[in-house]
Amino acid sequence: MFRSKELFPRAGRTIFMKKESGYGRIEVREVIEKNELIRLLLVDEVRESAAIMEEGRRNELVFKYTKDFDIALKKRPDITNTLMLGGAGFSFPKHYIHSYPDKRIDVVEFNPMMYQIAMQYFYLDELYADYRLSENRRMEVFIEDANDYITHTDRTYDLVINDCYVSNRMDDELLKNRQVVHIKKILNPGGVYMINLITAIHGSQSMPGVLEYEILKTNFKNTDLFACKKEIGLHERQNVILVGTDGEW
Repeated sequence: MFRSKELFPRAGRTIFMKKESGYGRIEVREVIEKNELIRLLLVDEVRESAAIMEEGRRNELVFKYTKDFDIALKKRPDITNTLMLGGAGFSFPKHYIHSYPDKRIDVVEFNPMMYQIAMQYFYLDELYADYRLSENRRMEVFIEDANDYITHTDRTYDLVINDCYVSNRMDDELLKNRQVVHIKKILNPGGVYMINLITAIHGSQSMPGVLEYEILKTNFKNTDLFACKKEIGLHERQNVILVGTDGEW
């Protein structure tokens, strides 16, 4: 933890900004939150990723919903091979490589600029060096549309995580039944599919979650969903994790 007098000169400064046609305004900003100096990745002012800047803590997760991805790894310690759809600042892949030395992960990111930003501003370059990822290939990155990747890859996975967003807009194509069918085909028997979806649990704002939950129920024997922040009302939109698996849950 940093002392406030060390923090304030840097807090609130923007260290990168670019408006990208068809994507939005991408910004990297440094802020103080809970007495920590945090580096944020913003797209049109929506938080897409974050990293603690203190040395030795740069692979820690900041956002609650990314911490909830770990639930699959705790429930199913047999998971060793993971696919993440949507890299942004690579916060979860960094945590995954750091926390699970016996596991590997592939990351699909549509925008090559996001990969460059993660390397330059979110300590992904340090992760490659510290864990010798270029040699052991515990993490491989594919710069392409996730919809294309899931239809042509010959790799299979124990866990697939869908976190494909631009600002607060998810890739709706990935939520369709035909794409869920493709995702199930690249899951190993009993594998787990997790989706981060911004939706309400009940009420007028819950339709995205209701529709996707029904698609998962059609394709998987076991399904689950849970709100990431219990303090937020069930009728309000927030990050909700949806799960589908034919294995134990």
